[in-house]
Amino acid sequence: MEHKYPILGIDVSKATLDGCLLAEQGHRTSVQVKNTSSGLRALALWLRRQGVTDVTVCLEATNLYGAAVALFFHEREQTIVLANPTAVHAFMRATMQRAKTDKADADLIARYAAAMAERLRPWHPLPAEYDELRDLVRHLHDLTRCRAKAKNRMEKLAYLTSAAKTHIERSIRADLAHYEREIRLITKDIRACLHEHEAMQKRYDLITSTPGIGFVTAVTFMAEVPNSQQFTHPKQLAAYAGMTPRVSQSGQRQPASQPISKMGNRRLRYAFFMASLSARQYNKAITVCTSNHASKKPMVLQMAVARKLIHLLYAMEKHQRAYDPKYQKSQRNGGTN
Repeated sequence: MEHKYPILGIDVSKATLDGCLLAEQGHRTSVQVKNTSSGLRALALWLRRQGVTDVTVCLEATNLYGAAVALFFHEREQTIVLANPTAVHAFMRATMQRAKTDKADADLIARYAAAMAERLRPWHPLPAEYDELRDLVRHLHDLTRCRAKAKNRMEKLAYLTSAAKTHIERSIRADLAHYEREIRLITKDIRACLHEHEAMQKRYDLITSTPGIGFVTAVTFMAEVPNSQQFTHPKQLAAYAGMTPRVSQSGQRQPASQPISKMGNRRLRYAFFMASLSARQYNKAITVCTSNHASKKPMVLQMAVARKLIHLLYAMEKHQRAYDPKYQKSQRNGGTN
């Protein structure tokens, strides 16, 4: 992204929006408004009073509190940048900024956008159908985690000795029944969303043609990666999921194995890790891969399987070709099937 001044850095919280307008000459002006529709309109009015009609808006990609802010400025044809919070925090340490207030954070975000302009890309909203799918799938994951916690509490009941055990068991069983019902309903809504949009249903069918990729992994991949071809190489997609090795070596020190970076989409990483468990049993291509590296540690091998699955889906979507276990063999034989 080219340097485009002025830059409006916005620190988003649940109640307020703190903004810092950074001019090309380095002059900065601060403002605070409520994080509401009226507050956004007040922010736009404040910008006009500053004589600003074209601005680059930068905010951290943290939570839902900033979604309306990004959409508000996008609808007004302004350039939007969503910054990685980890990168902004590292920039704060690099500049040795000591103050940690909303006003100081807005100033930091503006300076970060100016300094890292060449590495940042403008944000664009998802198509409506993928926006709906993402919210449904993320809610499904939330419900699944809540159900898992309830099951863990149920297992601990065996160690209770007081008279409260019966009452607690009734409460937990009610919670489990609620989560099971809501998971079924949300799953039905997700399937309806796919069925309603032909292109999404076709993509889902392509992804699930891979042995080891089930419903949850497929819809998670679709929700978190609406377009896999935005990545120029499958390694970039794996890095986006935080599944690439974090290389750490110095001088003569070269560790035998490297842990994964975990600097990426945790939902995607978890989904493919779980998918790798079944892929090792049902996917012949994966089975060959694991047998050739049987000496590796179990967790290292498991993450290698997960990365191979991501690479496989990337290639399938790039060539729009359903899973074919004989594909590589046919390529070696001159492309004949």
